[in-house]
Amino acid sequence: MQPGSQQSAIGLQIGPRQLATRYFLAPLAGYTHLAFRTMLRRLGGVGLATTDLVQARMLLSQTRKSLELIATNREDRPLSVQLFSGHVNDLVEAAKWLQDRNYSGVDINMGCPMARINGAGGGARLMCDTQAAVEMVARVIDVVDIPVTVKMRLGWDDDHPAAPQLAEALENIGTAAITVHGRTRQQGFRGGVNRKAIRETVQATCKMPVIANGDIRTVEDAHSMFADTGCAGIAIGRGAMLDPWIFRRLQQFEQGRPPTDPTPEEQVSFLEDHFRLMAKQHAEYSCVIFRKFAAWYGVVLGIPEYLEDRLRRFESYDEFDEIVRLVQKHHGERQSRVPTALIKVPNGPVSHW
Repeated sequence: MQPGSQQSAIGLQIGPRQLATRYFLAPLAGYTHLAFRTMLRRLGGVGLATTDLVQARMLLSQTRKSLELIATNREDRPLSVQLFSGHVNDLVEAAKWLQDRNYSGVDINMGCPMARINGAGGGARLMCDTQAAVEMVARVIDVVDIPVTVKMRLGWDDDHPAAPQLAEALENIGTAAITVHGRTRQQGFRGGVNRKAIRETVQATCKMPVIANGDIRTVEDAHSMFADTGCAGIAIGRGAMLDPWIFRRLQQFEQGRPPTDPTPEEQVSFLEDHFRLMAKQHAEYSCVIFRKFAAWYGVVLGIPEYLEDRLRRFESYDEFDEIVRLVQKHHGERQSRVPTALIKVPNGPVSHW
C-alpha cells in the first residue's frame, strides 16, 4: 500500500468517488463496450470501469462511433471516459463536454501503443515529452470539477523510463490517480510486466493512488502485485476477457469467502446475455461486432475449434441461437487456456468500432 493512499482493505477513493472495490476494468479498444461492462458489473466486484478509447475531436463532432463508445446505463456506474488526442484544446473541450453531460470521470490515455495513435501525437507518444504531457493534463484539470486520471505505460522504451518522473509531476498538479501498464510502448503486449518499475512509480508519489495494470489472470496474481509494487488498486483488461468472473473471485477473497467458479450454465448464459445486450444497442450489426470475441469465448467455454470459427463468422440472430445450442452440447470438450486473441489483441482502436 502506498503511503497516504485513501483505501480500505476492499474499497478505494479517487477524488470524491468512493469505489466499492480496488479492482478496475481496464479499457481494451474494441472490447470493453457497454454490453461487456454491464455483464461484468452484474457478476460483481468491479470498482470502476473505463470506456474504450475515444478520440476527443470525434466526440466533439458527436460522430456515431464516438457516441456509441460513451453510451452508458444505470448499471454502468461508476464510469470514466478515456480520451485521447495530441491536441490540448480538443482534450479540454471534450472533458468539458463530458462534464456538462453528467459523466463522472475523465481518463487521459498516454498508454496506447498503436502506431496511428502515436503518429498523431496521442497515446504513449505523450510520454516522450513529460513537460508537455503534464501541461496538457493541467489544462484539463483546470476546466472540470470531475476527477481527471491518466493511463500510462512505463515509457516509450527501456532507454526512456518516464513513468516515475511523470507520476510525480502529475500528482503535483492534482491528478486524481494514474494507472500504469507495466510495459513500454516498444514492448506492446509482449514480454512480462516489469513490477519493479511499477513499484518505482508508486514510490515517486505520496498520496495519489497508483493503479497497476498488466498480466493479472488470477487472485494470486492480483495479491502478489499488491505485495510487489505497493499499488493502491489493480486494473484488469485481458485477464477479464479470459475470466469474466475474476472480479467476483477477488471480491469474494477479500470478504473472506472462498472464490467460486462459474458453472457451465453460468458461462453459456454469460455468452447469451452479452450478445443480447449488444443487440439492444447495435441491432443486427451486433453480429459483426461480436465476432471479435470468438477466440476469447472459445477458451472460456472450451468449445471445439469449428464452433469458435462459427462464432467468428455468424450473420444473424437465428444463427447465433443455433450456435448457442451447440455450445451447450459441446461445452468443455476442448482444453486450452491460450486463445488466439491473446496473441494479437488489443493493439489499439479497431476498424469495426
